[in-house]
Amino acid sequence: MKFLYYLFIFGYFKDNIPKTLLSITGISLGIALFVSTQINSWRAEQSVLDQMIGYSSEKFSGRYVANNQNQGAKDSFLKEIESQIPENIRLEPEFQTKGTITITKDHIQSIPIIGKDILLSSQIMPLPKVGKNKIPKYFISQSLSEKLRTQKTKTNLTICEKEITILEDDYQIIPTEGIFLVMDITRLQSLCYQKNRITSIWLIHDENSNVRSSLENTKSPDWTYESKELILERAGIALGSLKINLTIVSLVSVLISFFMVSNMFTGLYLSRKREFGILLSIGSNKTNNFILFLVQAIVIGAFGGIVGILFGIFIANTNFLTTVNTITDINQIRSYRQIPVSIIISGFFISVFGSILASIYNSYKTFQILPIDLIRERDVSNSKFFLGLSHRKTFILSILFIITGIVIGLVSFAKQILPGMLGVGFVILGFVILNFLCIPYLIRILDKTLSKFHFPPAAEIGLKEIQIEPWKNGLTASTIMLSTSLVFTLTSLTDSYEKSLIRWVDGENKADYSLINEKKLNSGEPGVPVSLFETLTMDPNFSSVEPFYIDSKFIVNGKYYTLHVFNFTSNYNKNDLIVSKNLCFLDQICKGNSITINTESNSRVSMKIQDEKDHFFSERGTIMMDYSYFQKNYKIKYLNSIRISKNKNLSEKETTNLLQNITRKFDLKYINQTELKKLYMEGMNQVFSILDTLKISALIISILALTTSLVYFIREKSQLLAGLRAIGMDSFQMFQMVYCQALFLVSFGIFSGILNSLILSPIVIFGINRNAFGWILDFQYPLTLVVKLPILIPLITFVICLIPFYFLKQMQISKELKYE
Repeated sequence: MKFLYYLFIFGYFKDNIPKTLLSITGISLGIALFVSTQINSWRAEQSVLDQMIGYSSEKFSGRYVANNQNQGAKDSFLKEIESQIPENIRLEPEFQTKGTITITKDHIQSIPIIGKDILLSSQIMPLPKVGKNKIPKYFISQSLSEKLRTQKTKTNLTICEKEITILEDDYQIIPTEGIFLVMDITRLQSLCYQKNRITSIWLIHDENSNVRSSLENTKSPDWTYESKELILERAGIALGSLKINLTIVSLVSVLISFFMVSNMFTGLYLSRKREFGILLSIGSNKTNNFILFLVQAIVIGAFGGIVGILFGIFIANTNFLTTVNTITDINQIRSYRQIPVSIIISGFFISVFGSILASIYNSYKTFQILPIDLIRERDVSNSKFFLGLSHRKTFILSILFIITGIVIGLVSFAKQILPGMLGVGFVILGFVILNFLCIPYLIRILDKTLSKFHFPPAAEIGLKEIQIEPWKNGLTASTIMLSTSLVFTLTSLTDSYEKSLIRWVDGENKADYSLINEKKLNSGEPGVPVSLFETLTMDPNFSSVEPFYIDSKFIVNGKYYTLHVFNFTSNYNKNDLIVSKNLCFLDQICKGNSITINTESNSRVSMKIQDEKDHFFSERGTIMMDYSYFQKNYKIKYLNSIRISKNKNLSEKETTNLLQNITRKFDLKYINQTELKKLYMEGMNQVFSILDTLKISALIISILALTTSLVYFIREKSQLLAGLRAIGMDSFQMFQMVYCQALFLVSFGIFSGILNSLILSPIVIFGINRNAFGWILDFQYPLTLVVKLPILIPLITFVICLIPFYFLKQMQISKELKYE
């Protein structure tokens, strides 16, 4: 039996290396996308979690955080809680702020600066370098050390507006992921003029214990207790929607690859059907045939999974795909190199389980084979089609699936994308069934139409062969349909985002110019001095000067939101807030509600929501505050930008000359409205760059699917093709036959994909995207891409046909026509 398995499975692989490699490649591409997106999603979440906790140890169980994170709170609170904690709990005070390092002349990177008691910290084990008798001044992460090595001899670090030079002998490397720097807490407090103030108190335990119960009653107006579970939940919420959407898109790519695999197994079954009949004739049984085919699928799935996992890890580690949103730091994400074992196991399981599902129908067909199939030319056809239903009932069922999908997919349900996903699933299933039904009818219509013209007989033969096997060719067309639909749907999504973003910029920023700090732009840190804004407001050369400040990690009720600070118009109350409509939809913080926020000057303040407005910026929701009120409660020295409108009495050249003088003096940059839009577009493109990669991958998978289908057609029909060549069909006619087959499947699949995307795009934009992020986008559909298809389809088909035609040319007539 072992020899039979080896001969049937590995013997086939050995004799059909190109076809096997195509199948494994298709699986591996889908799995690689899944693995790489999951790794990057995990790294993004890990970076948020580390920045929340401060790169903690596994023994961390909770913490007290100062309500005023910018200035911290008095460390006298340590004594209050010290008497209330269990013996096995140790308190570790921490003062955290942000610093910047100069990577290149035009690039400054923001990093967390963490002040700790170096001798007591469980995170750092101060093992001095060999030959040293003193503890280093700084402890830095492995990734930060790699960045510092790019500097020549020293690095300039700016902390609390003080520039410090770090020499190589000043620091020791901590083998920890992330980008951060740790230094003595008293020194950091001194540098920031925050003596005896801390931002958090860690609770570190050496054994498992329930800390929460003993600390819940310890309250202070300046401190808030957060358990480890609460912080983990908050980190998950912060990136939950993004992770879900990436998982969905990557799984659609996996689905496309398994449609290809299912098509491959259909061809494999047809090409080996006689072998199963022979096995039955020499004493095997139906169960052995079933298991034999299933094991072959598992082997291909396992190989594809292993290759896909390795390729996915390679993609993730080369930063080819990066998960980016408004709360994550791309440099922090890229500093992680750990690969969670759960993602690898999931990728392998999906690969094997998907291969089993893709082959189960054909495995069942091997169970039904009889020895008489050795002499039967093809299966006896009947009028039944799907689940034993007639063609008419199957057509009605497919339409019902599509209608049900549309209804369910457009259900409005905040933070729930399950209805949208069910809707997408129903629509795809309905279209797949329609593809199987439509192929024979379309071939008949084409045959009647072309019979009126002088059409090459070779092309007619190719089309007739498609009509004979609607299931196999329907799978190929469905693979192309899914890829086309994915491309058009994602393009529709990104185009809709682009149009909505441009509309938002035009509506929110009517200023002529914006002053920005280009060096700090990548870090997201404000870098335009408040003092400059105050000076410019008195300058008569500008008609209006407005501030703009962003805090992407503004905490309300334990959740992260984005705070925008600017001058409210006269019709708004300066002492109340405005919220974005997506915040109201997602978290029910709406007009008329009140929220309590932590401020620097007045501790906790309750503020009323006076209005909601479309605000296309944060996927978590945006809170808007007037600058005059912000000044009363917060102390900042830098803005993100200053918006300037020119004076009508000055020419544009005079205005730009004034701005050039300002930017030179303060090392800033001014941009006009067009450049501002471009800046926002670059940020959006960075977020959606992963979708572009997924689109390309889907197209590659569909091309592989069609190529594999044609290769299996040549293998299965080898005797027929050899006979045609023997009676005089030349190479050009053979190519015509293959080309017409491919052209029909590509055209049919793309047309079906366009129709499918016309239904899926609204579901994705107004269903899934609306429920996940709360936005109502301006719908756009890529009609320009549709117009280009009549030119692209024949060219794509020609390229696809080259490999199958090569195998056709290599066919030996004498070998194929020889009967044993």
